[in-house]
This record gives sequence, structure tokens and C-alpha cells, in this order.
Amino acid sequence: MEKNIKNNSSANKPLRMWYMYKDKPCTLIEADESKNIVKIKNYADNILFTAFGVNENPSMEDFKEFLESRCFPRTRDKMKLVLEDVGVPCYDPYLIIEKTEGRMAEDDFWLKIEK
Repeated sequence: MEKNIKNNSSANKPLRMWYMYKDKPCTLIEADESKNIVKIKNYADNILFTAFGVNENPSMEDFKEFLESRCFPRTRDKMKLVLEDVGVPCYDPYLIIEKTEGRMAEDDFWLKIEK
């Protein structure tokens, strides 16, 4: 069973988030899973700073892959301990990003979710 990208309490609302580099907004992402629509607006000129690179029309699958790319790998050793440390019950990229802001040790990009 595939998980929704957001919790049930906000299931009727589109998800809106910013892909940030340090304190600079790079891409605004709006995803509506119920309509299977993803819209983006890039604010960075350099494609290396945009959430989807040259892809101006990402699909819902592209969006889900992007979210997962901002998480630790599904195959991480001792996954249950890592999930416990993060405070999520299962490997769900959206829930992980809510907790970690999609921050990775190797770069200065992160995600700001608008509630």
C-alpha cells in the first residue's frame, strides 16, 4: 500500500514547500496528490540550485523521488534506530522531511514546508 505524501488531516489541501539554499529560496513547489499535479516556480538562475534541474514540469512520481532524495537511504543499516532517533514510525519521506527539513550533511539545501 502506497503512502500519501501528507497526513490525513491535510489530505484535501495541496502541499506547498520551498527548496532553499542556505537562506535563499530556489524553487517553490506545490503538489496536490489528490489531483496528481505538481507545479513549480524556480527563483534560481542556475539549474544546479533548482529542485528539479531542467525539468520544468515534474510529475508526482518526480516529486516523490525528489522527497526521497532529501532523506537518508531506505537501505540504511539499523533503519529502525534511525527512524526512532528522527521520531517517525516508518520510512515515509514526507514525515522524515517534516522532522529533518530535508537537510543533508553533504550540502546546504533544505526544505521549508508551509503549513
